[in-house]
Amino acid sequence: MIRKNIFEILASEYDLNAEMKKIIKLFALPMFTYVNPMNFHQGQLNIEGIVDTFLLHGWKQRNGCLNCAEIRKKLKIGKLSDQQDDLILTLEYFINLIRLAQNKVGLGQNMNFQCPKEYIMLLQNLNLILEHLNYKEYCIEDEEKILLIPKDPAAFAVAEISSKDTAMAILKYHHASLKGQLEEKRKLLLTIAKEYEPLLDKGNDDFDSYLKTVRGMLNNAHIRHNNKEGKDKNEIIAKMSDDELENLYDEIYQLLLFCVLAKDNKERKNKMAEFLKELKEKK
Repeated sequence: MIRKNIFEILASEYDLNAEMKKIIKLFALPMFTYVNPMNFHQGQLNIEGIVDTFLLHGWKQRNGCLNCAEIRKKLKIGKLSDQQDDLILTLEYFINLIRLAQNKVGLGQNMNFQCPKEYIMLLQNLNLILEHLNYKEYCIEDEEKILLIPKDPAAFAVAEISSKDTAMAILKYHHASLKGQLEEKRKLLLTIAKEYEPLLDKGNDDFDSYLKTVRGMLNNAHIRHNNKEGKDKNEIIAKMSDDELENLYDEIYQLLLFCVLAKDNKERKNKMAEFLKELKEKK
């Protein structure tokens, strides 16, 4: 049996709740020594203190909140929860405040806020926990907000070749807060489908059956039309529970992404096929 070295053990032994407690503790720590450039008075602030004192009034996303405590209350951020959605929500709140402070007052670089080692460890631990959760940051600069989105290569690949609104719909579909939000998911699917309607019309050679399936599901699975009642009612859809319908939406979402990528890669595939043919002929 091969013995694990100490670094392998440290890397493999990861307790999510214990690591989250560390992050919560570091985030709340009044670790920043603020030096007033006018009178050289020093004060200790944590990240929320910096935001409350210098930044909240100008933040586009404060939504009428007067301080960080009010934001916490609205988001129901409190004690550590065992629910992953609650954990992601807390991390998203922390990261938004950190990025706001970095962008607006140069937190970590501005000499008026002396940067301690605890802040460096907080950033490192945040990156580490996102890696373990398989999430990444998605920044919307003009709206001054960060979303935490599950890493999904297909979603990010399609978002990169889409318009801004469609890209946002693709990435928002993954957001933890949308779990159970059928109407919101339905709207996002319609937004994505709208941009790629020409793709669904034209077909794509070998992938034509996939495209027809997606279009059929958009028309018959209570997305584009009301298939629970009225003239377009479908008994199977009408009898589905919300959980069953949400699972169906998630499957349609993934299939739609696949179709878009297939279309986008058709020209690339043809070029590679031609090059491969040339390589074989030159042997």
